[in-house]
Amino acid sequence: MSTDQPSYSPTQPQLIEGQALHIEEMAKLCCVSTQWIHTRIEQDVIDAVIKDGHYYLTGSSVLRIEQLARIEQTYDADPQLAALVADLVEEVRDLRRQLNQASAS
Repeated sequence: MSTDQPSYSPTQPQLIEGQALHIEEMAKLCCVSTQWIHTRIEQDVIDAVIKDGHYYLTGSSVLRIEQLARIEQTYDADPQLAALVADLVEEVRDLRRQLNQASAS
């Protein structure tokens, strides 16, 4: 078995496209605490859907959660600053994609 392939664990939640995961499942998937996610939802740093009184997050949340956690930990940034940096990184990525498309035309 190749060591560079992630191993599948039957207890690890799997995200199927279009599906939303409960906050506890997302926390396990992203290796953060449910309280960490809950706090960032309340701070409007992470978007979530409320269904039956519980928070659910989509696939796009996985990348954002991982990015926010990495920025906060690496730079000892507060959640709002980490969200701003994540937003700017995404904007730069989108602008580069547009520039590449325009130059290819």
